[in-house]
Amino acid sequence: MEKKKISLDEFLRLRKLVFRSARPLDYTKWKFLFENGSCDDFLSVLSGYQNEDGGFGHNIECNNWNPGSSPYTVCIALDYLDTADSHESRIKNKIIAGIIRYLDSGAYLLEDGWVGMQGIPGNNDFAHMPWFHFDSGKAGEADIGVTKRLADFILKHAKEGSGIYCKAKGLKDRYRQCGQVLLHGYPDYDPAALNIKEFDPATYPSWLPLPVYFVGSPGSGFYEECRRTVDMNLDTIMESLLGTHEIQLPSARELEEYERSNPHPDGKRWCVAEQTIGNYYWGSNFIIRDLDILRKFGRLDFGLPVLIQ
Repeated sequence: MEKKKISLDEFLRLRKLVFRSARPLDYTKWKFLFENGSCDDFLSVLSGYQNEDGGFGHNIECNNWNPGSSPYTVCIALDYLDTADSHESRIKNKIIAGIIRYLDSGAYLLEDGWVGMQGIPGNNDFAHMPWFHFDSGKAGEADIGVTKRLADFILKHAKEGSGIYCKAKGLKDRYRQCGQVLLHGYPDYDPAALNIKEFDPATYPSWLPLPVYFVGSPGSGFYEECRRTVDMNLDTIMESLLGTHEIQLPSARELEEYERSNPHPDGKRWCVAEQTIGNYYWGSNFIIRDLDILRKFGRLDFGLPVLIQ
C-alpha cells in the first residue's frame, strides 16, 4: 500500500504558520533545511545563544530562561548543530571550539559525568518549568543521557589525548552498556525499556518523543527491526501536521489546573508570561522537527529545496 505523504500545498500552508510564529533560530533552520537557505545564517543565529564561556543558555531551551551555561543546554545546542553536520565553515568551527572550551572547564562535571537539567542552581532565578527547578540531590548526580551526549561530541571534536578527550573516553566506556540516551531534550530515554520495536500507542508515554525520532533515518541500524513502529509513527506525525492550523496555547482554565496540580515550592507560578512565549516558540520548532523527520523517511510528496520567488 502506498504510504501517505505531505503535499506541497500542505507544506506551503505550514510554511506560513512557521514564518509568522518562529524565532529567528528556527526560521533560519527552516530556510536551510527546505529552501536552500544559508547554513551560515542559521549558525550565526545559533551562535547568539553561546556565552563567553563557550556554553549555551538564553532560553535556547524554550521553557528555561536561565541565560547561564549548563551541560544540558549545551546538549540542546548540539541538537541544532546536528542540522549542519556536513557543513564546514568558520562560524561552525568557532561554535565547536567554544563548546569544547566550556566542557574542558569542568563546569558541573562530577567524577562520573555531567549533572542534568535539575542540577543547575541558577535556573531558580529565572522563569522555568518544574522539570528545571533546582534539586540539590540532582546536583550531586551525573545524568547518563547528558553525559553520553557530551562524551560523544568530545570524542568527535576534541584533540585526541587531551585531558577532556581522555575524560570523555573513560565516561563513554563507563556507560557503554547503559541504554539511556538524551533524545530531543528528554533525559534518559531508554529504547529497550520502552520496547520501541513492539510499539503500542495505548501504553507508550504520551509525553515522550515517538520512537521514530530515536531511529532517526532509514540508515539507522535500528530501522529494519523497527520498520513497523516507524511507519506507524510517521502516519501519526502526518495526521498531526495535517490537523495543525494554528499553534495552540493552553486555556486559562488549563493553566490554573496545572498550577493546582503542580504547586510551586516557593509559592510562585510556573506558567508566567515567559512560558507562554516559550510554548509558542515550541509550536514552530515541532513543525520543523516533524517535517524534517518526514523528509528523512521520504514522506514529502515534492522535491527539495522548494524555491519560492
